[in-house]
Amino acid sequence: MSLNGRLEDLDLSDIFQILSLSKRSGVLTIIRRDTTGRLVFKEGLLLYGSSDGVNKIGYNLVKKKMLTNDELEKALESQKTSEKQIPLGSILLKTGAISKEDLQTELKSHLTDVVKNFLGWETGSFHFNVQEIADQDPLFDKGLNLDFVLMEATRQRDEDGRAQIEEESHQDNKQEEDEEIQFGDFLEGPLLSEVLSVSSTNGSNARSERNEAHQETLLAQATSTKGSALLTSMIEEISRPATTGEITLMVIRYAAEIMNRVVIFLAKKDTIIGSGQSGFSFKEGSADQIIRQLNISRSNPSLFQEVIEKRTCYRGELPDNAQHQNFIAHIGGQWPKEVFLAPLFKGEQLSAFLYGDNLPEQSLIGDTDGLEAFLKVAGFAFGKEGAVNGLVKNNQAMQ
Repeated sequence: MSLNGRLEDLDLSDIFQILSLSKRSGVLTIIRRDTTGRLVFKEGLLLYGSSDGVNKIGYNLVKKKMLTNDELEKALESQKTSEKQIPLGSILLKTGAISKEDLQTELKSHLTDVVKNFLGWETGSFHFNVQEIADQDPLFDKGLNLDFVLMEATRQRDEDGRAQIEEESHQDNKQEEDEEIQFGDFLEGPLLSEVLSVSSTNGSNARSERNEAHQETLLAQATSTKGSALLTSMIEEISRPATTGEITLMVIRYAAEIMNRVVIFLAKKDTIIGSGQSGFSFKEGSADQIIRQLNISRSNPSLFQEVIEKRTCYRGELPDNAQHQNFIAHIGGQWPKEVFLAPLFKGEQLSAFLYGDNLPEQSLIGDTDGLEAFLKVAGFAFGKEGAVNGLVKNNQAMQ
């Protein structure tokens, strides 16, 4: 069985989720004009990846001085002459050119860069060929979780965008400061110097106070610019045609900027069920699988249901009762100092639900005004029929 289509019709995040949920093994090839990418999956987990738009891992290892040119050339020659298609990393491990721990770290970074590169592809075609992937001395015992890679790639992409915005803001501020300095030089001319000579100490203190006030203003502007830029960019992104998978990731990404642990629930008629997470880890079992087993009844009294009925966000302590004890036990057992709960509505219909806390730190949650504004837009986007049904239909097609 194979999966074919165009990126204009099916987003990469949904393709990844289909492969992850159906635990498919095979090779995904993505083509955009003269650029080609390739990802290898085993049972829904990511093993290898490459893209014409991303440096090869061997080049990066040499650049970081973790590998010599001679070691890389020998490994490439061995790979070329081998009868079987052996990954470069496996050859480097066998020759002892690099440790498994260092190679795993670099491979995670490389795969994240590859996926981040793919996220910018809005047009092109894809083809997934289902096939068995042999155990060729894999670098990862089980492969990388797609949710983790996609989340990290998306986070880095957002940071790159914010860094560019901050750099532009810095240039604007620098220009304003230069203009102020020029104006200040004019004021420090002979006429002002006569006035200041009357009380040089008071004048110096006044200038110092003005400088401190100006620095505080610039800091406040920079902080405000960063927060508003993030909110603006996220709302612009979610306002475009989006699937459930994309919307879920965007909500988690924004919430993860504010809180250490986040769960997004999808709303059903009588329950809300776990769909995605960030920041969770468990001694046994996959965090994603454990979160997807969360099922909170909307018929039983709880703070969750109270927030849904009041159609408002909540930030504060989680009351100690049986319903909440069961929930806390499912997500690790540690009781948070403060929680954040928020329902996402489209009209009268509950679309999704967000939970967040700052564990393992017992600290209060920061300002959530921007997040709450974003959730209002996200709730409407979740309610779109195409977004809700698209992933389900695609997943069923792969069964």
